[in-house]
Amino acid sequence: MPSTILVTGANSFIGGWIVKYLLEKGYNVRGTVRSQAKESQVLDGISQDDRSRISFVYVNDITTDSFDEAVQGVDGIIHVASPYHFKVTDPEKDLLLPAIRGTVRILQDAHQYNKNNQNKIKRVVITSSFASVIDPSKGLRPGYSYTEKDWSPLTYEQGVAAKDDPFTAYRVSKVCAERAVWEFIDKEKPSFTIATICEPMVFGPRVGGFNSPDDLNTSNTLVWSLVTSGKDTKVPETHAPLEVDVRDVAYTHIAALERSIDTNERYLIAAGSWSFQEIADIVHESSVIPKAIKDITPIGTKGQQQPDHFTIDSSKAQKELGVTYIPFKKTMEDLILQLAELQKKL
Repeated sequence: MPSTILVTGANSFIGGWIVKYLLEKGYNVRGTVRSQAKESQVLDGISQDDRSRISFVYVNDITTDSFDEAVQGVDGIIHVASPYHFKVTDPEKDLLLPAIRGTVRILQDAHQYNKNNQNKIKRVVITSSFASVIDPSKGLRPGYSYTEKDWSPLTYEQGVAAKDDPFTAYRVSKVCAERAVWEFIDKEKPSFTIATICEPMVFGPRVGGFNSPDDLNTSNTLVWSLVTSGKDTKVPETHAPLEVDVRDVAYTHIAALERSIDTNERYLIAAGSWSFQEIADIVHESSVIPKAIKDITPIGTKGQQQPDHFTIDSSKAQKELGVTYIPFKKTMEDLILQLAELQKKL
């Protein structure tokens, strides 16, 4: 019988691709979603043949709800569910507690399940973020290469205090959630191993496309805002200059899940640099992007280069997991073609 993998946040941008790839590889999938409407979102991107191998458990609030039902009978877990938005009124309630408690809860429930079921769950992979790695106080840090050994110095208290700075609150939620993972491993010593995946800005198409702007995740919203802002609009500055395609992120999670080792690992991935100006240039130079989008995308200063900035060393993931990277031009073309379809619906 094929293994069953639990994917939390199955309807999320990254989760949707993980579910799709797991099903294509022959796994059974159990997904957690918040509601029946979210369940339908997942199924929209799944072929009829594969739908018989996916089931759902509703977890309405990852801050307070148990994953006990969700972990029953699964062989591995990919934990994606965590808030990523900037509509923040209370950083602690909206971002920090869901990220931290949701992550710890899935580990606790998996650990408890294994105690009673001959250690059935072998591996737990957790979506972390480059936000848990980067030291924002160092700025663009030209010449520096971040590795898995780096940790953001941001603290829980800084996140709570960041009422007018949702980006910092988000970063804190990710670093505190990942630190909680490693603290759990050190303290509880569960029978399963874990891997955390730290990725920068994630762009790319959505499984099933976009039915409304509400389907846009936070990073793709930046692209949508740019390519619909008008030809004479100023191209904004780029503050988070490294990127990766969502499909490569999904691949990395599954490769980390399948790697049969008895150690806990942290993986840092990134394809390369990006900028808003580069997106504008791709739009206007691409032969596949429709004229309707070209006509409402700013031109800016063609070919304008980014200031020198830090890089990410992803050699560990490339060597151990076989990660390769989709070129940024293809990421953007695939995404913007979906955005063009969305534009037609509005």
